[in-house]
Amino acid sequence: MKSEKKAILGGSFDPVHMGHINLFHNIATFTDITTLYVIPAYTSAFKRESRGADFDSRMEMLSLAIIDYADLYPEDDLFMVVSDWEGKRKGVSYTSDTIRHFYDEMEDDGKVNFIIGSDIVDTLEKWHDWEYLKTHVRFYCFKRGEGASRIPEGVEIIFIPSPLTEASSTEVRKGEFSVLSPSVLEYIEDAGLYRN
Repeated sequence: MKSEKKAILGGSFDPVHMGHINLFHNIATFTDITTLYVIPAYTSAFKRESRGADFDSRMEMLSLAIIDYADLYPEDDLFMVVSDWEGKRKGVSYTSDTIRHFYDEMEDDGKVNFIIGSDIVDTLEKWHDWEYLKTHVRFYCFKRGEGASRIPEGVEIIFIPSPLTEASSTEVRKGEFSVLSPSVLEYIEDAGLYRN
């Protein structure tokens, strides 16, 4: 039995789609992570003008997606936690605030494990309170596209080669529902979300 190792996956999840669900599977398959905290942003620092589903709807869709994930990948040994901490806190969601809040609970050899895609490595130095993040976060980085052109100095990044599903929340918001899991699709249709 593997010893417990926790990690955080943050994002807007507006909405959660099969790309996220297959990422959960890749985390279970290609890393030593045993417990994944999925933490939706209340208001993303990088998407302040985005207008999609409200926080409670995104929380509900994540809970449904995790049920679909368990149905799709019953052999996976990954415990999932959907946290509403950023929703209770409200305001703009900064990763550094989330790391500070969860640090004592999730610290692993001095750092919190945090899941990212390689497409955002180039932006890390622009993140709020980057100097704190650089010393308190270990990034597990899944490759997307061609990957990062430059890795910021002094940051710990573990690159994970794995297949990724082409899916985009932006495209779902435009009406491309084919990348949704069954329960999430049903919820969106029942709630009338993402209808132009």
